[in-house]
Amino acid sequence: MPDRDHVVRRLGPCDSPPAPLRVVLLAPATSAHTRRWADDLAVRGHQVTVCSWHEPDLRPDGWRAVSAPTGAFLPLRAVRAGHWLRREVRRVRPDVIHVHSLGLHGALSLLLPARPAVPVVITPWGSELRAAERHPGRASVAWLALRRAARVVPTSQEVAEHVASRYRVRRSRITVLSWGVPDVLLDAGNDADPRLTRARYGIPAGATVVLSVRSTSEVYRTREILEAFTRVARVRADLFLVLLAGHRPAHAAARLAQQEYLEPLRAQAQDLAGRVAVIEQPLGQAEMFSLMRASDAAISVPRADQRSSSVLEAAAAGCRLLLSDIAPYRELVADGLLADLLPDPLVSSLADALSSTGQVDAGDRLTNHQLISRAERGSLKVAELERLYRDVARAGTV
Repeated sequence: MPDRDHVVRRLGPCDSPPAPLRVVLLAPATSAHTRRWADDLAVRGHQVTVCSWHEPDLRPDGWRAVSAPTGAFLPLRAVRAGHWLRREVRRVRPDVIHVHSLGLHGALSLLLPARPAVPVVITPWGSELRAAERHPGRASVAWLALRRAARVVPTSQEVAEHVASRYRVRRSRITVLSWGVPDVLLDAGNDADPRLTRARYGIPAGATVVLSVRSTSEVYRTREILEAFTRVARVRADLFLVLLAGHRPAHAAARLAQQEYLEPLRAQAQDLAGRVAVIEQPLGQAEMFSLMRASDAAISVPRADQRSSSVLEAAAAGCRLLLSDIAPYRELVADGLLADLLPDPLVSSLADALSSTGQVDAGDRLTNHQLISRAERGSLKVAELERLYRDVARAGTV
């Protein structure tokens, strides 16, 4: 029998649950990704404040969102934003600041003190790193923000290597961590009847449904997707394509660019009446998963990406995956995910894949679901993020 002192040590204060964290997310409050990160952390008891350049488009539940001052021309607004951000950090006294993206919010992070008292974690997006290769201003923001971060947390190994080689971030400061798929989707699935989901969006009950799981934009090559579908639709009367307009950008210039990209696609979709649906309203997570479950195949074909949660969710929903042949998606296949990788020229390879697409074999659906449930479970990912936050908070700034 262990002695009393040993029992006291084993059951002592060190074994009590760790205190909740105070986390500032420097991220767009209008983003569905941001809301998910904030929701998942808040549900686990952490105090979450989202500091955003733009105002949130809905009232947050369980966490706080604040936006930068408005109403001034850009240089003055940037100065005011710096004072606002530093004031919010002093008020919240966070354990960690997590910067999501290297675009506008990466630039905002540079308004923090050069050696902040609070450690900064950055999740860079692959599309922004790609844009930085073409724009010196973006490259400067990426360089400065990444070099100042206590930890860089990409979601794919390819982006980790890019950050290490191009921006000379020490590999000891890089942690690859995808966000995974929420447990509620993996375990409870979705009770929505696929027939009712199809009827809601005007999709024929007997169609072979192909869903573009990313927003309609040049980044996600929606024009090429529609062109490939148009080629195949002539010979496959059962095919039906679903496009997502995506969320409405907060910035006026981005909204205009979105509309300019969407308008000709809407016109082309009308020419294919009864074969294409463009869903104009943003979908919540449960709605999106219902649509995935009502689809036979899912398309994600950007030129650059990371380990996309949308792709993982489509795999968990049982879709056949039609993906661009890029390194992050090759990583998924190497991990055991069953997917078709489509090389360039994309229109030709996607048309070939669509010509033979159909329902995924039950065994393949099970394989993908088990892989996602084991390796990409959302609760395990957020627990890893918590540990990372505590590690950097203990270590302080670099």
